[in-house]
Amino acid sequence: MGPFPALLFLLALTGPCMAGKDPDMVRRVQGDTFITGCQYDKTKYSQTEKFWCKALSDLECNILAQSSPGRNYQNTPPKAKISLKDSGTGWISVSMTELRIEDSGIYWCGVSDNLKIIPLIKIKLAVSYEAPVRLSAKKGNSISLTCSYFVMDDSKQPKNFTWCKMVTAIKCQPVISVEFHQIVNTQGRTRIQIDLRKREITVTLVELQLRDSGEYQCEANLPGSTELLKMIGLNVLESYYGTDVAATSHLTDDKGATLPTAARNDEQSWNPEARVNALYIMVAWLGTKFIAALLIFTIACRRSSRAMGQVTHGRNKHQLLPLTESKKGKESSSKTKMW
Repeated sequence: MGPFPALLFLLALTGPCMAGKDPDMVRRVQGDTFITGCQYDKTKYSQTEKFWCKALSDLECNILAQSSPGRNYQNTPPKAKISLKDSGTGWISVSMTELRIEDSGIYWCGVSDNLKIIPLIKIKLAVSYEAPVRLSAKKGNSISLTCSYFVMDDSKQPKNFTWCKMVTAIKCQPVISVEFHQIVNTQGRTRIQIDLRKREITVTLVELQLRDSGEYQCEANLPGSTELLKMIGLNVLESYYGTDVAATSHLTDDKGATLPTAARNDEQSWNPEARVNALYIMVAWLGTKFIAALLIFTIACRRSSRAMGQVTHGRNKHQLLPLTESKKGKESSSKTKMW
């Protein structure tokens, strides 16, 4: 079979991965590397062509990399380095390095056999400017978080910013938006404000409810495109360790690697590691206080013992004096009588 055309039409999708199925969600930060694999039946398709493409619509997909027996082909666009390798043993390996915001989208991995397209996996890749975070907060509290847009190209001026909640793997339902020159907007229990000096957006949620839990995105809407600034996972609890303080936790990617986290709230960020460190500091402080008190008590006891000894010695000397004088007096009296 010859090389794939520039656009791969997906009109007759067959196989285990259908067009209507929600894709697997993968989150990455700009500059990261994305690696995935898809498995095929080696007894049927070991000699067929394999492909990796980015969906342009429901009907067409742009070929980015492909391979056939004895030949690999990589279409390397300027925004990312992409490679596809077919082991020939039923496994296709795909890697995308130096990811950019523009690489966000839906991708397909599959095989082609006699002009029949067999998709194997469908992935939605979300590339953000900032690392994803996950945080928890107590019901009824308020919480504020920021999304920076200083990392964006200066030539790009957003029309507006949107705070949305993920309702499916690929759909984010807008909660509130603010026009670039509007600065601030409030809707219900959510407030969004632009800080032009710091080039960041602050979203405040008040009187948190359990139903506010979910995955959120902070997006910048530009003419003709939408760019993801930050992804946030929020978990609202009835109580959180008996305090009113929100906490952060590490968010892991699809391979279990820990991603960097950052979160803010109206009060204070506090995590289990910080609590353990604080406990160690408190124990050390109390131990120091106890040793100091013990030393002071010991010194005081010694001084008191010395003082008591001196007083006792002085009293003994004072009690012996009358006895000595009395004895002398008796001797003197006896001498007088003798004379």
